[in-house]
Amino acid sequence: MSATTSSRHQLPWVATRAQALLVLAYSTGAAALAGVGAVHVQQYVTLLHVVPWIGPLFLANAAACAAIIVGLAFRPTRQLAALGGVVISALTLGGLVVSYGPGLFGWREAGFRTPIAVDVITTVVATIALTLALVVAAARPRETADRSTLYG
Repeated sequence: MSATTSSRHQLPWVATRAQALLVLAYSTGAAALAGVGAVHVQQYVTLLHVVPWIGPLFLANAAACAAIIVGLAFRPTRQLAALGGVVISALTLGGLVVSYGPGLFGWREAGFRTPIAVDVITTVVATIALTLALVVAAARPRETADRSTLYG
């Protein structure tokens, strides 16, 4: 067999670059969302459980992150979950920005605590990774029935 073989003769378990990038992007996005959810649960337990509206919103954010992570684990829901991850990340960052300005539902942030830094970092990483996954998934050619993969 020559060094240049058609993709038809490749073994089915050999991932293309696009497939490898998708796995990396989805995995990174899921891990980052786990970090976002963990920070929100930690902040709810230690600080925000007594704050009306904000406390429940932190729990809702953590629950949304968990649901998105589950969605990323299954191929039929992966792209919708990635889009949901980008949206929840944007809303998380937007809520934080508003809380430093006029306030959000009566809550105003002051200072830049470690949990906020972790939240910003994990949220930005999730946004970038899941946006990359959506772009790569949209740009790559659709697999044929006989070459289906686990990653798309």
